[in-house]
Amino acid sequence: MQNSSPSDNTMVLVDNLTVTFGENQVVNDVSFNVKQGEIIGMFGISGAGKTTIIRVLTCQIEKKNWSGNVVVTGLNPSKKRNHSKILGNIGYVPQLELLNLYFELDPLKNVDVFTSTYGMNKKKARETAEKLFKILDIPEDTWKKRVSRMSGGEKKRLSMAIGLIHNPKVLFLDEPTTGVDASKRYDILSYLKKLNQHLNTTMFIITHDLEAALICDKTAILRQGKLLEFDTPQKLISSLPSGGLVARISIENLDQKVIKTVQKFDSVKNVLRVGNETIEVLMENFENNLPKLMKYLFENDVKINSMSRDTANFRRLFQIRIQEEEKKENEMDISEINSKGGIIS
Repeated sequence: MQNSSPSDNTMVLVDNLTVTFGENQVVNDVSFNVKQGEIIGMFGISGAGKTTIIRVLTCQIEKKNWSGNVVVTGLNPSKKRNHSKILGNIGYVPQLELLNLYFELDPLKNVDVFTSTYGMNKKKARETAEKLFKILDIPEDTWKKRVSRMSGGEKKRLSMAIGLIHNPKVLFLDEPTTGVDASKRYDILSYLKKLNQHLNTTMFIITHDLEAALICDKTAILRQGKLLEFDTPQKLISSLPSGGLVARISIENLDQKVIKTVQKFDSVKNVLRVGNETIEVLMENFENNLPKLMKYLFENDVKINSMSRDTANFRRLFQIRIQEEEKKENEMDISEINSKGGIIS
């Protein structure tokens, strides 16, 4: 469980949030605190609890299904009378643009339709839209053409602009890089960072795309409803053995037997297979033990093609934390079976 304490610039506060549907607990005692202007990455595989947490924050789950203390832009979503105010303070960018864009209208007409639901002045709304379009590099010659004629990247950026048009304090983005060419994913992330810097909007990125951590101030790693980590990517990586230093070793005929040989070396803490013939190794006291590891591998007839040093990235951290959690659960399962007189062969 993460400690969270409110401060003057807190935008979202979550304390001991548990969400249950019937007998199914989908979020288990989650706590975190988000300040104004921070970009938060919510990472985890399907079923981790990311979307459920966001649904609580956006007033989509009845209070009877959740417990704990939750505050969004200074308001508690447990009280229905706060819902309209909270919804007015937040924005949402869905995974699929067709959910918040009218493809047969042009971008400015889309702005008119959306802002009318907020009772915004049409002229002021269009001025805001044009400012956002320029920040997002949406070509001016597309502003009065049907959205259906825009490129995939332009539609994605327009969807972001629509989500921000009413100047929300908090913006939630569902898989913002999904459906975008791999070469354009970094562009989308760069635009989000640019918007954040210009507007100081607090952002939640709900995603499977671990590269999104590159622009996040804090990252949340979730698994099966539990919050495993919540901190800056840099602090989480530095918490790994030897501050996250890794030995990247290319090995001829790499197989599970060779990996187990590496794992048996005393100071080795984690071994990750990252290619057909490549592993990354994390160990305690890296500088002192790396030469000893190499000597040990030679003595055990492990054929090394090459070795290089690097620092772990967020993707490796995520893999390690998930693996550690799976290992704990397996050990608990075995212990439970043994305590009941079961036989493990």
